[in-house]
Amino acid sequence: MAEDDNKKALALIRAGTELAGSAVSGALGFFAAGPAGAAAASVAGAAITRGSVKLIGDFADRQLSSKEQERVGATAALALNKISKKSENGEHLREKNFFEPSDGARSEAEELLEGTLRQAREEYEEKKLQFLGNFYSNLVFSPGVTSNEANYYLRLFDNLTYRQFCVICIVFILPYHVPYQNIRETDYRGYKGPLNAEMVSLLQEIYDLNDKGVVACKAQGDGYSALLGWHDVVPRSLELTGLGERLQTLFMAGGSLTTSDLDLVADKLR
Repeated sequence: MAEDDNKKALALIRAGTELAGSAVSGALGFFAAGPAGAAAASVAGAAITRGSVKLIGDFADRQLSSKEQERVGATAALALNKISKKSENGEHLREKNFFEPSDGARSEAEELLEGTLRQAREEYEEKKLQFLGNFYSNLVFSPGVTSNEANYYLRLFDNLTYRQFCVICIVFILPYHVPYQNIRETDYRGYKGPLNAEMVSLLQEIYDLNDKGVVACKAQGDGYSALLGWHDVVPRSLELTGLGERLQTLFMAGGSLTTSDLDLVADKLR
């Protein structure tokens, strides 16, 4: 049965080649040797390999369209490839009980891998798949993130657009990236330019991030401004909250957003 699961898991990962590219080769190596280096000999390293094979093999048995197979396979490949690279770089997997079943229940790692792959199956914005791969690979090396938190982040991820992740990235790098520091410094109540549908939709997405507690708008002096609508957004005053920083770390650390996508968003906020 384990050998059968392994074959099915490998086939599903290969289905993601077009979306995941070279990450597929790294994921296939993961199954051949498990997490590299010291992690390969650890209890957690062996457990994550077994759990991944079993779970991905189970997904292969589900009724998935060809596009769903691509998304699930690509996300699994991205995650496992990053786990392998982190291990090779000397990073240590989190506490072993995260990877081991308890009281007859599945391990937390297995449950969260299933949640990650479920999200991938339904994710029509395929640019977001890289964030799901980042999420799981970062999670298994992050002892400070509880499973309850992680499940909440997956639910939150489902309600964020790719463009909102671009906004999160811009806000994160804003203090260090001079080209983005000329974005608008006042709100839009007195805006004289054309407020077309695309502009308002972007501002509404930023307002939504504020409403979800991901970003906040710094007030003059101390504290933060209460936003009553999209017209109160002040792009230059945006900051990530603690929740926003955690999302950025889990979903975006180790991944990449194209500069052109970020520039498109920044240009509309000038």
